[in-house]
Amino acid sequence: MASSDDPSAPRPQPPVGIDLGTTYSVVAYLDPSGRPTTLPNLAGDLLTPSAMAFEDETVIVGKEAVKGSTVTPEAFAEGFKRDMGRLTCHRPVNGQEVPPEVLSAFLLERLRDDAEERLGPIWQVVITVPAFFDERRRKATQDAGRLAGLEVLDIINEPTAAAVAFGYNTRRSASAGQEPGRPQRLLVYDLGGGTFDVTILEIDGDRFRTVATDGDVQLGGRDFDQRLVDHLAENFLAEHGLDPRSDPADVAQLRINAQEAKHALSERRKTTVVVSHHGIRMRQEVTREGFEDLVQDLLGRTESTTSLVLREAGLEWDQIDRVLLVGGSTRMPMVVEMLRELTGRPPDRSQSADEVVAHGAALYAAMLMARDKKPVPQAATIDLINVNSHSLGVVGLDPKTGEKINAVLIPKNTPLPCHKTKRFQTARANQPNVQVAVVEGESPRPEYCIALGQCVIRDLPPGLPKGTPVEVEFSYAANGRLSVAARITSVRQSAAVQIERKQSDKLDDLEAWRCKLLGIPETESDDDFEDLVPEDADRATLLKRLDELYIRLGARAVKLDVPLELEKSRHAAETAAETLHQAELHQARLATARRETTDPREIAQLDPQIPKANLAVQHAKTKSRFAHLVLGRDCVEANFTPLELERFLPDIRQLRRMLAE
Repeated sequence: MASSDDPSAPRPQPPVGIDLGTTYSVVAYLDPSGRPTTLPNLAGDLLTPSAMAFEDETVIVGKEAVKGSTVTPEAFAEGFKRDMGRLTCHRPVNGQEVPPEVLSAFLLERLRDDAEERLGPIWQVVITVPAFFDERRRKATQDAGRLAGLEVLDIINEPTAAAVAFGYNTRRSASAGQEPGRPQRLLVYDLGGGTFDVTILEIDGDRFRTVATDGDVQLGGRDFDQRLVDHLAENFLAEHGLDPRSDPADVAQLRINAQEAKHALSERRKTTVVVSHHGIRMRQEVTREGFEDLVQDLLGRTESTTSLVLREAGLEWDQIDRVLLVGGSTRMPMVVEMLRELTGRPPDRSQSADEVVAHGAALYAAMLMARDKKPVPQAATIDLINVNSHSLGVVGLDPKTGEKINAVLIPKNTPLPCHKTKRFQTARANQPNVQVAVVEGESPRPEYCIALGQCVIRDLPPGLPKGTPVEVEFSYAANGRLSVAARITSVRQSAAVQIERKQSDKLDDLEAWRCKLLGIPETESDDDFEDLVPEDADRATLLKRLDELYIRLGARAVKLDVPLELEKSRHAAETAAETLHQAELHQARLATARRETTDPREIAQLDPQIPKANLAVQHAKTKSRFAHLVLGRDCVEANFTPLELERFLPDIRQLRRMLAE
């Protein structure tokens, strides 16, 4: 084992939390003093728009992708978090039906790469999800992390993460105002870009207990934006007989303008929006009061859910110590006013609505890493007691009607972990098998619930009478993993199964999707060696694949502390990568300037520069790939194979054996 002063030893990774949002995403880590800190992206912004564009053989993520949506809307994707877990709901991008897990993986990959520029290699993270995400959506989020090359230590609910950060900050503050020894009840009102959650938590020192939760995964700031988009478009249609929503580029620009207007109305009483379509520009004034009238029913839905959670918890407003605002959409004045009227007090805005969730995730990551004996800065001890956000049951038969029903074993808002047992009976005589179908949902009708899996007791003895008792046991772990057991004690037969959502066969390889969406031949970047290199492949094919693996290994190694004999090739690869990055930035700036200008003189200046910039990027890519290839090959020759590089070695060794034969 390498010693701590061994230059070949990989640097320990700090705890990292990712708030994977519908509209914006945030990355945070624990600094050496143990304080959660937001990591800016390479553009210097704390928030990265959860959007991407696939063009010019590049995956563009963030602000530049949003700008480009008005020019190439067919290559643009956003809002895919709402589709997580719905494998039949694929979004068309560049003519391809893309699963939301894949789009989320591209976003996570970019967030990781930006963070690695400041922290070094990152491979373990905690990712946040809305509290109301069901099992499918949580598993889909884990799939996205795996696709992005990350080990997801755990999934934590966004309101819980916010409460963890709040608890950390109030403990550090002498003016927390909490009575010594008295638990504090916190209601987290989380209105993000695409989802809405309300969660009541009880904080007692380092113990965080979720009391109740509810929400809506199809309600968020995007819906408020859409109301304004539709209002502006309808006004334009009434005035000019044309609908700007019929043109993808025009509606993309209108959506951007509407979002900016919403932000402006949080600061001023009125603003002006320009709607452009078919060469017609129409200026429209929007007032705060008018906007609030448009979205009053959406705000009312959040109010109803908030009141419902309080009732489910069996509490009154005077038993809630604080109402914490989370999510950028809570900046709308009507949200603050609604909560003030509902609770009789102003909500707590002491935490950053945008950053607090990622901060809590980083604190939770520190706890998990410390539990695994990994070096972390002043890791916090956190005791999290969560609840399930949806009821879990089995499909049974109503003895009176004979119709199928959802027999709930674990009701919604049950503290986790938990074990529940319920007795059923066989429906008819001589049943050869007993099938226990597991569902998730509140409806008494199974067809309106989500099927999670089944547990089957097979090959029962003949002559088993109708009404034979069947005992079903659910074991629901704190991490959301559900185990189901079924037993017929009279014949000493049983079955057990761990419920896991089947993974789509389209979620195997992010590089394959990158190639499809960018129009790159798949063999140039696919890591799936066995699928791409048959046993009878010629020498040129084998060498090409080996070079690709060396390039990928070198791309990871460039961010590591390497032995002295590898420092020269590492520095060359780092320099080449920076040259490529600067060339791509220059290319993107020119492209943006060209899209946004209508001045003939500026166009005449920009048009000759763009082909040169494109050529410079291609040359820089070639040099960068070669430098990474050299570094990757040198790492293997020097036997420098830390944990971050091990996944490349089996394929490299096999290719080298095939070439030697």
